[in-house]
Amino acid sequence: LDERAPVCFNRQVAEGFYLLRLEAPRIAAQAEPGQFASLRVSDQLVPLLRIPLSFCAVDKQAGTIDLLYETRGPKSRLLSQAQHQQRLSCLGPLGRGFAPPAPGQRVVLVGGGIGLPPLLFLGARLRQQGHEEVVLLAGARSAAKHLPSGELQAAAPQVRLATDDGSLGHRGLVTELLAEELEAAPGNMVCACGPQGMMAAVAGLCRRRGASCQVSLEEYMACGFGVCVGCVVETASGEGYGRYRRIC
Repeated sequence: LDERAPVCFNRQVAEGFYLLRLEAPRIAAQAEPGQFASLRVSDQLVPLLRIPLSFCAVDKQAGTIDLLYETRGPKSRLLSQAQHQQRLSCLGPLGRGFAPPAPGQRVVLVGGGIGLPPLLFLGARLRQQGHEEVVLLAGARSAAKHLPSGELQAAAPQVRLATDDGSLGHRGLVTELLAEELEAAPGNMVCACGPQGMMAAVAGLCRRRGASCQVSLEEYMACGFGVCVGCVVETASGEGYGRYRRIC
């Protein structure tokens, strides 16, 4: 679906991070955790391509979607200037969502930096469904890069933070917190999103500890729905062309 969605609000929530809410009822009715939307940030020719952003939260009754993004380049900087009631072309829902956990299975969400949004949506959805065995592990470079606690606590009753510089929570990598969680409680389902190196480390830890693991990958993309083949990554399974998968 491609909706001309009005901006409800577009506010800064951490250093360089913005939370955008759009009124997009048709997309909100179908969006699942782990999926994303692709936005045109301007009606001008430049920038030509859309920006893909994971759903951070969805309110089906209100018909709104929340998208969290970091200002990193020209498209995200332009998006940060979007004003109340400005209409943005919003294409979605795109991508494949997370598979649900087994009944009663403990879920550990591992997010690094801008990888947090789909995990916040997943945690909130699981809690809405009565699944309280959810732990959120969030890593960032510094305290200023972490989201406010109110944005995190809706996703999990237990939240643990890590920072590279030790300015908030555990000093070190978020994967060190994951190792502690897997040691304390085996049989978890782990869902991760963040930098490639972090997700590789998460997958390796889960493989060694016998925990199931899902990772939400991200790549540069043009179309978002499989035509441009610009978001292809090589996987460990398959042979020849079959080793390559489209992230979207």
